[in-house]
Amino acid sequence: MRPIPALRALAPLTGTWKTVIRWSAETHKLVGGPSELVGEARFEWLERGMFLHYEIGPSQWIIGRDESSASFCVLYSDDRRVSRIYQMTMTRGVWRMRRDAPGFYQRFEGRFANKNRTIRDFWERSTDGRHWVHDFDLTFTKLSSRS
Repeated sequence: MRPIPALRALAPLTGTWKTVIRWSAETHKLVGGPSELVGEARFEWLERGMFLHYEIGPSQWIIGRDESSASFCVLYSDDRRVSRIYQMTMTRGVWRMRRDAPGFYQRFEGRFANKNRTIRDFWERSTDGRHWVHDFDLTFTKLSSRS
């Protein structure tokens, strides 16, 4: 399946990925359990390529874009019944997401490597949008591709 023109930049994401999350020391104290989690993520086109669906663990992400905008809009929800909206860009092998919500700001940066077969990224959080704390690192390794 081919995406609509506004989503073509997301094509390298499609497929199944092995994921490894490594919590920061501070976040690990909050979440408990193992300091590293291994799992899987899937990216696939929805509605004949009009949206991209991203699933990692209990999290669901729907990505779309206004063709007149340089950024994507990301709708997020998970099994805690949390829902969030992120702004996202994908430019020259750098994938960024950001959420500016009073009391809980987040930002993400991922860099593609190894001919788009690896993505190394990190998440940060902030209570005020100025002072950031490292939350966790996440590595994606491509297992299979889908179009």
